[in-house]
Amino acid sequence: MVLLRVSPPKIIPLISLKVDKSFKTVSKVTKRTVQVGEAFGIGVDDEKVFPVFKDFVVEINPGDIVYITGESGGGKSVLLNELARMLSKYSEFRPIVTDKGLEIDPNEILIHGVGKDTAEAIEILSFVGLGEAFLFLRRYKELSDGQKYRYRLAKAFWTGARTLIFDEFCATLDRTTAKVVAYLAQKFCRKRRITLIVATTHTDLFEDLNPNVYINKKFGTDVDVKYFKPEPRPCSVLKDLRISRGTYEDYKKLALFHYKGSHPAGITDIFKAEIGDELVGVIVYVYTYINLRPRHVALPHLLEIYREKGHEALAEYINKNFRRIARVVVAPKYRGIGLGVRLVKETMPLVGVPYVETLAVMAKYNPFFEHAGMKEVEYEREYDKKQQKVLEILEGMGLNVELSKSKKRNLEWLKTLNKKQVKRVANILRQLMTEKFTNPKISKKLKEGEYTLEDLAEAITLFRAKPKYYIWKNPSFEGFPEPLAEEVLSV
Repeated sequence: MVLLRVSPPKIIPLISLKVDKSFKTVSKVTKRTVQVGEAFGIGVDDEKVFPVFKDFVVEINPGDIVYITGESGGGKSVLLNELARMLSKYSEFRPIVTDKGLEIDPNEILIHGVGKDTAEAIEILSFVGLGEAFLFLRRYKELSDGQKYRYRLAKAFWTGARTLIFDEFCATLDRTTAKVVAYLAQKFCRKRRITLIVATTHTDLFEDLNPNVYINKKFGTDVDVKYFKPEPRPCSVLKDLRISRGTYEDYKKLALFHYKGSHPAGITDIFKAEIGDELVGVIVYVYTYINLRPRHVALPHLLEIYREKGHEALAEYINKNFRRIARVVVAPKYRGIGLGVRLVKETMPLVGVPYVETLAVMAKYNPFFEHAGMKEVEYEREYDKKQQKVLEILEGMGLNVELSKSKKRNLEWLKTLNKKQVKRVANILRQLMTEKFTNPKISKKLKEGEYTLEDLAEAITLFRAKPKYYIWKNPSFEGFPEPLAEEVLSV
């Protein structure tokens, strides 16, 4: 028998901070100040003391969300400065970063400015409401004022600070966006035990910040403090969410926000999400592919249908019992608050088939399909291995694989190669292009040897990462097998 010694959890005591702050002023003697003194019966030469905080005590724990509100001029900024000074004495709160201490290069590209890699960069940008593929590639100077503010939040998140302090929090944003950003900010900080202290005149962020400490600073020395034990809850803007059947016109209104430019074929169902009168999301279901390796991994009985009854019977079975999620599009300012999860989870049962599946590259950055109840199925394809091998060979020849989606960058690289090297690139691409790719024009040029450098550059952009495969079984259909989650070696 092995005995394990379990250490008791470390109890971090609350930090009790006492704030006393006053300002002393003496007016300059001028004709006008003397006239004011005479009119109101006050002395111009007298030193005036203006107390802002007197014996004010607040308790803050590392990882707390502190929400400070109050009228303009009441002393919120003074309190922020005092808290920053006092908390800097404690290692549990250091380092401390304030919004005024951030410096950003105007030419900084968003996807390069935060995160140790692409996945983490997308996660951080999504947490401040910048989860749009086209925004990832823009420079800071190209953003709107509201987008710049959100990016400053992202930069603060990425500093590695244990305490973040923001004055005029979300003040420049419209109130719906402010609520979304507040919700995402507290969610990000709680996940990483970062102390977040914000101040603003707006009182409408309480529900979404879900604070541990709420401070209402009034004029004079009057301050109200309340403490809470917050529980996780959805973003407040989702209270008014409605999901209903939509149309192709609804999809077209949001299609420009999807990272894929093409439109899905074989559409069977469209559902829309609305908040008030605003269209905020759409999901598109289509007939799915007949032959799909991961589906056969998840549902081995499909191969039995094929062996016993042939391809036509399998195709009929798939068309009747399967639908594929081809698009989930959420308006940019509503991303990250669970709207995509709601769209998937609430509409899958409405499609009326036993199985719903999807293939998604972006799922490795945003696992909302899993959160909606879909099951990921691991699989391997010879084609995926070939793609990876080709990219590895080209990378060995100097191609920057991280930038290989850019035809311009690929062309710049190809121009550095000699004729023999270019021919080798063409030969490497030819085998895979003619075998699997759906660009017949380039495939034909490669096969006939009549290609240009531009053709090769474009061909390289067609290589992509292996998509993740997810499947969901509708519990209302009892006679259908449950999907397997792992690769079946005998298949």
